[in-house]
This record gives sequence, C-alpha cells and structure tokens, in this order.
Amino acid sequence: MPKKVLVIDDEIDTCKMLTTGLKLLGFETDFALSALQAFKKMQACAPNAVVLDLMMPDADGYEVMRRMRANPATASLPIVVVSATADHHAEEKSMKTGANVFLRKPVSIQGLGDIIKKLT
Repeated sequence: MPKKVLVIDDEIDTCKMLTTGLKLLGFETDFALSALQAFKKMQACAPNAVVLDLMMPDADGYEVMRRMRANPATASLPIVVVSATADHHAEEKSMKTGANVFLRKPVSIQGLGDIIKKLT
C-alpha cells in the first residue's frame, strides 16, 4: 500500500510539482493551499507524512507544526519542511518547532522521496 503524503504550500504550482513528482515515485499524494485546508485534509486522508512550506498567508509553517505536535492524532507525523525563506535561522527554528527534516527550495524530488521513505 503506497504511503500518503500531504503537501502544504500556498503556491499551487509548487503543490502540483511536488505531488506529481512524488506520485511518480509511488506515493499517494494530496495538497493543501492553506493551514486551515491542511488540517481538514489531515483528518480526511490521514497522511503518513507532511511536506510543509513555512510562508503561508493564514498561519505560517511554524504554527502548523505547533498545532500538529499538540494534537495526539498528528503529534508523531513526520514533517519535512521545504522552504525558500531567506531567514538564516529557519532550519534551527523548524527543527525546534517539530520538523524532522528541513530542505531549502528548490528540492530534488528523488531526494525528497528518499527522505519520506526513511521517515515512514
């Protein structure tokens, strides 16, 4: 049974690129364009891992991670942060907030898939 990955990013093109690439690697994928949509989809599709952007309009990725880690249903879900932020402290902040892995955009789809396989 394929692992389910939820991609959370406010850029539709990024979501489509990541979900399509991960599908080609054998993952079942879905995406959310906001934090609110992400939490609804996490309940509905029960993903095995999340790929999360930090910069979003309704709640940033740090807030999404805090909420995920506080919820028993998503507390242990692997989180791979994929961000283009210029913040030099983003990796450290992400890891302290609950990320398992931090990657800067652009990412290698194959590399991302390998990381997700290791985490799930």
